[in-house]
This record gives sequence, C-alpha cells and structure tokens, in this order.
Amino acid sequence: MKVYSTAPDGNEAADLEPAHYFNLAEKRLQKSYEHIIQTDKPVQVLLVNLDILLHLSKKYPALANLTIQREEAAKWKQGFYDWYARCSAKIPAKFREGIKESADALFAELEQLGH
Repeated sequence: MKVYSTAPDGNEAADLEPAHYFNLAEKRLQKSYEHIIQTDKPVQVLLVNLDILLHLSKKYPALANLTIQREEAAKWKQGFYDWYARCSAKIPAKFREGIKESADALFAELEQLGH
C-alpha cells in the first residue's frame, strides 16, 4: 500500500473512500427527487441531502467536479421548485419564505461548482 500524505485519505486504500459518500449522497438526492415530484405533502428531504452533498463538495472539490452532473443538478432544482409551487401553501407561513430562501442559497451554491 502506498502512503503519499498525512491526510486522512493520504493512502491508496483510503483515497477513493470519499467517492463512496458522493455516490451515496447522489443516490439519496435521486430518491428524494423521485419522492418530491410525486407528493403533495409539505415535507421534503431533498434540501438536507443537497446540503450534505455541498459539505462533501467543499472538502473534496475535485471529486465534486467529477461526480455532480449539471443535468442532474438542474433536475433536482426544478423538482424542488415544482414541489414548492404545489405545496408551499401547506407549509406553515412562518417557515414558508425561509424554506424557499434556503433552497435558493443551496441551489446557487450547487451552481457555483465547476461541473
């Protein structure tokens, strides 16, 4: 086994481990997207899955650029805003605008990734 740095992922056995987490995050995003496009309920988990993916992207930007596809990101965004248009009236008023603002910020951050 080759060791090439002191970083947690600085050896051959560990250098691809972050890719597994990107794959898991993208699978969770896809699953939450599939749910959100079909539901009329005012609950969603897409934004928290996106937030997790973005945290991974900050730590491993090169992997983010390799794994996050622009088309998928656009699909997730459209799915969320379609859901929001259908369900926003069912979200308690005191949270409604904040949820949209949170989504706006997360999707803007996603779009800033260099994919």
